Amino acid sequence: MCGLFGWFGEKPRSGDEQVGVLSRLLQHRGPDDAGYESGAGWGLGFRRLSILDLSPLGHQPMVSPEGRYWLIFNGEIYNYIELRQTLEREGEQFQSGSDTEVLVHLLAREGARALCRLNGMFGFAFVDTHARTFIIARDRLGVKPLYYHLGQGSLRFASELKALLAWSDAPREVDPAAVAEYLALNYLSTDRCIFKGYQKLPPAHYLAGRLDEPHRARLGQYWQVADEEAGTDALSSAQLDHLLALLTDATRIRLRSDVPVGIFLSGGIDSGLVAALAGEAAEGTRPLALTVGFSERDYDESDFARATAERAGLEHRLIVQQPASLSDIDRLAWFYDEPFGDASALPTFALCQAAAEHATVFLTGDGGDEAFGGYRRYVEAQRYRWLAALPPPIGWAMRGLSQMLPVLSSYRHRLLKSGLRDGGYAAAFDGVPTDPALQLAIGPVVRDHFAGAGAPLWERWSATRGQTIQARQQALDYALYLPDDILVKMDRASMAHSIEVRSPFLDYRVVEWAARLPRAALLNTREGKLPLRKLAERLLPTQVQRGSKRGFGVPLRAWFQQPSGQTFLRERLLSREAKARGFWDVTCVERIIEAHTWAGGRDFGPLLWRLLFLDAWSRTYVDSDTFLQGPPSAMGNGNPPRLKEVA
Repeated sequence: MCGLFGWFGEKPRSGDEQVGVLSRLLQHRGPDDAGYESGAGWGLGFRRLSILDLSPLGHQPMVSPEGRYWLIFNGEIYNYIELRQTLEREGEQFQSGSDTEVLVHLLAREGARALCRLNGMFGFAFVDTHARTFIIARDRLGVKPLYYHLGQGSLRFASELKALLAWSDAPREVDPAAVAEYLALNYLSTDRCIFKGYQKLPPAHYLAGRLDEPHRARLGQYWQVADEEAGTDALSSAQLDHLLALLTDATRIRLRSDVPVGIFLSGGIDSGLVAALAGEAAEGTRPLALTVGFSERDYDESDFARATAERAGLEHRLIVQQPASLSDIDRLAWFYDEPFGDASALPTFALCQAAAEHATVFLTGDGGDEAFGGYRRYVEAQRYRWLAALPPPIGWAMRGLSQMLPVLSSYRHRLLKSGLRDGGYAAAFDGVPTDPALQLAIGPVVRDHFAGAGAPLWERWSATRGQTIQARQQALDYALYLPDDILVKMDRASMAHSIEVRSPFLDYRVVEWAARLPRAALLNTREGKLPLRKLAERLLPTQVQRGSKRGFGVPLRAWFQQPSGQTFLRERLLSREAKARGFWDVTCVERIIEAHTWAGGRDFGPLLWRLLFLDAWSRTYVDSDTFLQGPPSAMGNGNPPRLKEVA
């Protein structure tokens, strides 16, 4: 797990002078080592977080023995030992114990064809100096990020957007359509970047071209989640045994590390199964189980986590989450590079900060909900599937009736969701891109772009028309929510504290296996993750098996109803700077802040957090060049008081 940057084509005029700046901005991704190499038409920079082969033999950029091939590689190839054994039988020789060297040899032999053989998470850049070609690539599900900018005669790329923005001649014009998309979706899709002219390499894609004409590089896709349902609704014992074998192996290869390994253990069955399997598969020292505890009882799962750790025979440590400071949002904004509205980034960030004191590599249960139908919206959509069968005139009437209710009414919001066309209630279950309150809040800079802001959601939803609601929801999450929210959240939070996070449920073999199951084998109208619950009966304590999913939430409603939270909202969202940007209408936002305090009224906490993050990001990347100075301290500008714990 590291950070990379580089360029192909025409050498930047200030290239060598800028290397130190770019390297410093990515230091959190790789504090252990740094390197930079360049040649005719290429430059590769790297920050290393040492995980496998801690010796200098793992240094990057890495070159092949004859000096022809160069590689910078962020991530891990979990099946590198098996790949190495195959290459050795074919005559290849190795000097180090790193997965990077395995990847150099494999790419030298097979080029982009090698991508289908990799089981891992990665973003990398590979150069063949003799053929004068290059490849940049990203892992199947998008665990590791890779941004790029195509200019006239050049291609620049980096693990994080800030390392592209830091070039002295880098354009930095905010895309108002991207601001609109963020406000509508709560995050930015792979299709769009907050600044014009920048792009994200999509998951399971590579960009291949020639060093002398990088602007002609071609984009290729090497994998996608197949949706070929087969079999019966009830899983057999043999099928469950096969799933257990897959998850066991996925966990086993993710324990490969030359530094201490831990597990992020919540009270749920996903991370619980990972803990149980890790306890069985670990060779030598068993991984440490780490849990975050909350003072708010509705969010605390530490009792369940402790029971799981005891059952798995793992040492368990509890990190008590301290009362949060809203000013920490400034620090988050620096690390996330683009507006990011998922408030659970705050406790995730705090967990990673504390976890860094205990280990360098951590396993999680991320991906289990997408693969096995675990989200609440999957179950609820099936329960209310009659909404999708409503005749179009009724949906039209429901949408029309919603217009007659007060703009800030929760009933208007619910009625609008229920009447969406094409079963759209299941796609926008927790928030509608055309939320009336959001439409009220948007400012003049965004208003002309807002009509199409939900396009990434609706275009992906329409592409699966004809499939079951649950299949469509899963396809949507794999295409949008998982890579652009869940994985972004964990990558930035973990890398901010120089730790690596791995998830067995993101093993492509597990994803493909689950995708072939009939959806009725995954969930019903009461609960999801039916196959995992069956495994939990074998491996987890009784109270964890049947426990309800709570998620990694944040009590935004209570925070923003407290006087300190109200003060912070007003100081930030109603400021002179906020008005000047024009992203939202300060008068209308003031109405929303006031409405949030009404007893029994709609909870506007998520919307207000979304605006706060956009404000914090704007202060760092738009109003000034402060991002070049590095992350702000733990307490941000103004040092407002920490919020009291919610009883």
